[in-house]
Amino acid sequence: MGYMKYIFMALIGWGFWAIGSKLLTRYLNTVSVTFWISFWSIVFLSIFLLFRRNLMVNTHVLYAVPVGLISLVAILGFYKALKIGPSSVILPLTNLYVVIPVLFGFIVLKESVTLTRVLGIIFAILASILLTL
Repeated sequence: MGYMKYIFMALIGWGFWAIGSKLLTRYLNTVSVTFWISFWSIVFLSIFLLFRRNLMVNTHVLYAVPVGLISLVAILGFYKALKIGPSSVILPLTNLYVVIPVLFGFIVLKESVTLTRVLGIIFAILASILLTL
């Protein structure tokens, strides 16, 4: 359960990231928000790597290219939605993205499908819908 502290770190970080992103969309266009948040992420990651020195480079880094492109499309869509719509609707619905890798885990990776996990997916979808009403 050593991973729980990192889950909490991500939860809090993404919560404040979402708030900051919504506020930035009031003053910047979608591409600018995407650029500046990504730019500062790279700056801080570079500083982090100076101290950690654990950047891996091998042939698998090429798989990051399509993932990066997909990420850019998703981020641009997310920031555009935030710019024109209410965060109280956009955030719950976009966070349903977790259903996709869970289903991938079930179908492709052959992870166990349990009643609890199926109910979790159903309740996550219902919760997201209810939060948007």
